Amino acid sequence: MHKTFASIDDTLIERLFQPVTDLLANRLGMSRANAACACVDAASMSWIVSRARGLSDDAASWQVAPSLFDAGILLLGLAALVSLRTLFQRTGTRQANPLRQVMRPHRALVLMMLAARLVQLQAAGLSGLADMAMLVCAASALYLGACGQPPRLRHAAAPVPASR
Repeated sequence: MHKTFASIDDTLIERLFQPVTDLLANRLGMSRANAACACVDAASMSWIVSRARGLSDDAASWQVAPSLFDAGILLLGLAALVSLRTLFQRTGTRQANPLRQVMRPHRALVLMMLAARLVQLQAAGLSGLADMAMLVCAASALYLGACGQPPRLRHAAAPVPASR
């Protein structure tokens, strides 16, 4: 399963997101990190919209416990997205991108969540569509952030012969 997803993941990066990154860099002068951060910002706005209806309904009916729980989920999701944005800013535009291998499980999880959300999309309202937009933007951010050359594998250093 791991090798199958790795090949799909590499294909998505090389055939879809790397050309998009190159296009953004050539046409708009936007770096890979800036494009990924823009997608994270869009995901954050979509996350707020997706949670707003439940929060407003709980507040209008004076239900404190569900309102606090929903607010906690909203803040937890925003904290995760802000930390992802910070990570993309720190890696910058390095040639050897460490996020390509390290973030593979994250990309797999977001794609599975996206597939599950697509199944439920038939009866989705505004919050469901906003949730779908958040997942699409988060997946795009993870893939745009993974573009670039993968880091070189480190080889064990050869033993240095002792001098006589």
